[in-house]
Amino acid sequence: MPFIEFTVRLICENSEPDNLVPLFHGTIFEFGEEVGDEPVKIGEIEFHLLQRGRALNEGLSLFEAADCVDDDLGECYKAVFDGKGETDWSKEVRDLYKGQIVGLDALFIRRIELEPNWRGKGVGAQVVRETISAFSSSCGVVVCKPFPIQYVGWMDEERKGSREKPGFETQRLADFAKVRRFWTRLGFARLGDSDFYAHAPELVNQPIPGGGTGRIQ
Repeated sequence: MPFIEFTVRLICENSEPDNLVPLFHGTIFEFGEEVGDEPVKIGEIEFHLLQRGRALNEGLSLFEAADCVDDDLGECYKAVFDGKGETDWSKEVRDLYKGQIVGLDALFIRRIELEPNWRGKGVGAQVVRETISAFSSSCGVVVCKPFPIQYVGWMDEERKGSREKPGFETQRLADFAKVRRFWTRLGFARLGDSDFYAHAPELVNQPIPGGGTGRIQ
């Protein structure tokens, strides 16, 4: 049975914009096989909480907060919220959920990574579900960007040789498709033509790939 220990870093200065988008880091453990054994680290999960409600209440810019962290969080903001006005969801979110979204905030899952021996056993899905249940009470949507971690920096010049190996592109497409299937099985649906997928935790009937809605198990 896995469990997660979370840490969060906050700077106690109101002027720090990234306090609006705190990063939570979770270390995933498995209990030892015998009573008294030390827990074994089996993976990690990280997510940002984009606090639009707080930004509106305090007259701060959530866009600037997200954009100052890195490109991924800035792109997530643009996929989820309506430009720099920060008063509405993006057209893609509104179209996907037919105006049924409640809650002001968003949760962006940056990554989940498990040790090889723990993959394919349902642990990742369990961790994602529990994380959403614990932290999404103020969130209209939970967002992710399906991306296999082994491809981080894959377009760098020093990896050109790997890209040119026979079969690389076929394997890359298969790996990306596998990650997308993981998230769609958890109830995430693609936001328009962006690289981001969203899930509305308070909705019973979720949009499903190919159209229509369905109850997510």
